[in-house]
Formats: sequence, C-alpha cells, structure tokens
Amino acid sequence: MSFTEDVKHELTHLVSKDTVSQLAELSALIRMDGSIQIINHHLAVKIRLFHGDLARRVFSLIKDRFGFSIEIIVRKYKHFSRKNIYELIITSQPGVKDFLIELGFLNNNNDIVFQIKKDYLEERKLAQAYLRGAFLGGGSVNSPRSEYHLEFRCEHKSQAEDLAKLLEIFDLEAHLTEHKGKHVVYFKSHAGVITVLNIIGAHQALLEMENSQIVKEMKNNVNRRVNCETANLDKVVQAAMDQLKFIAIIEKKEGLDSLTPGLQEIAKFRKENPYASLKELGEMVGLSKSGVNHRLRRIKKIAEELGGR
Repeated sequence: MSFTEDVKHELTHLVSKDTVSQLAELSALIRMDGSIQIINHHLAVKIRLFHGDLARRVFSLIKDRFGFSIEIIVRKYKHFSRKNIYELIITSQPGVKDFLIELGFLNNNNDIVFQIKKDYLEERKLAQAYLRGAFLGGGSVNSPRSEYHLEFRCEHKSQAEDLAKLLEIFDLEAHLTEHKGKHVVYFKSHAGVITVLNIIGAHQALLEMENSQIVKEMKNNVNRRVNCETANLDKVVQAAMDQLKFIAIIEKKEGLDSLTPGLQEIAKFRKENPYASLKELGEMVGLSKSGVNHRLRRIKKIAEELGGR
C-alpha cells in the first residue's frame, strides 16, 4: 500500500463515539466523494468510495443513525485492476431531505448549500472531524522518504476556499492551486504536514514522518561534517604541497644548509611527513601550531625572494 492508503486505513479505524463528530466527518466525505441526485422529484444521494473498510464504516454509520435503505454497487477501478470502487446509494425515501439538511447540504428552503456548515467552522472538535473526512475523501500525502507534500483535491473553488478557511482555525495557512481541473489545498512544509496529520488523528503516520525527519537530519549532519572535513583536508594537502615546493626551491638554489637550524628542522620534518597537519608537525618538533606556521611562512618568503613565485 502507498503511504496515503496507510494513513487512510489508520483513520478509517479511528472511530469517534461522538455522533455529531461522525456526521461532520460524513459531511466532508460526501462533499468530496458524493453527489445529490433528483429522481422523479425525489432526492437521492450517491457516495463513491475507494476503500472497502471505509465503505463498510460509512454504510454502518448511515444505516445505524438514519435507518436508510442503501444500495451497494462494487465496480473495478480500471480493467484488470485489483482496486474496487464502492458506490453507496441512498435511494429516494423518507428522511433523505432531513439527512441533507442535518449535514449542511440543504437549507430549510430546499436550496443547495455549497459552503461548509457553519457549525463545523466554529467548533474545533467538529472542524477536526470534518478535516478527517475531507482527507479520507480527497486527501493524499507523500511518503516520508520523499519531499513533504499533503493535499486535498476539491471539485469546486469555493469548496477549496472553505477548506482553507477551516484550516485557519488551527493557525494553518494553506496554499491553493488548480491542477487537472481540480482545486487543490496543499502544504509542502514538514511542519504543515505533521500538524495536519496530528489534527486528523493519524498519529501512527505522524510518528513515521517524525522518525523519517530525524533520519534525514542525521544524514544531512553527517554529510555536512564529511564535506567540511573533506574541504579542510583538501586545504591541508594543498598547503603542504605548496610548502614542499618552497623547500625544493631553496634546496635547489642555495641548499637547506643556508637556513637557520629552526627552519632546517621544520623543512626536514615537512619533507618526511608531507600529509601531516600543522598541529601534527608541531607535536613532532615541540612547537605550537602558530610556531610551525610562522617558520613555514619564513620559508615561503625566502623561496619567493630567490625567485620562486
């Protein structure tokens, strides 16, 4: 299964005992994956779901709460695909209008309401449940091993704008865009993604995301240290090669005997230890790092005076 499917599987089994929260979640699901139909002047509702366990949960909730007769149609998602599409159809029957009013799809004048029900935008607990339903119906999230991206795909612009407004309840500023005819509400930051997962109750997925972030940070820190140490080593090697050239110039033109005893000593140890650092050279001759550097600078100056620029 993909990471998105893992998250939805986790959320499907996160059952709230609060009826009002269940209805808020159901309202979001129907807005994402449902449609209202009028058959012979009577209302009906179709909900199109892609996960069997979610379809069973929605079926049980509607059946237990409203007692409706529900038709179930199972189709293949694509030819030769193992995935199924589950269509739950609440046929025209008494109570459907009240059902749609309670979930915020109709007002008392039988007008269709396109905005999220006001109650779901005002109460934090209901906003959480609505957001969970929206993710189950039209959400996706990238694997923790790839770049951070969580999104909700909506049919209508007003639906996306309302969802962004709902997210503001949790101090989240979502981005909106349009892609392939859908209106997308999305987050691309680590903080935004894990906050949404926490709000909707996907705590197992959140832990996996956090663990992945820790591993990424450790790898980045190791890479930075390796790069830094490699760069420092390159500098040490290059400086040592330059010092050996200066020593060779002096040796060729006047001989190392022309140097003072201290400079002769450091030249000798540098020739014998071409890859040693200044600190290591200092330990060999009993000098500080700055003392070694001072003597090597004097050797460089002498070589340059001898015409070895």
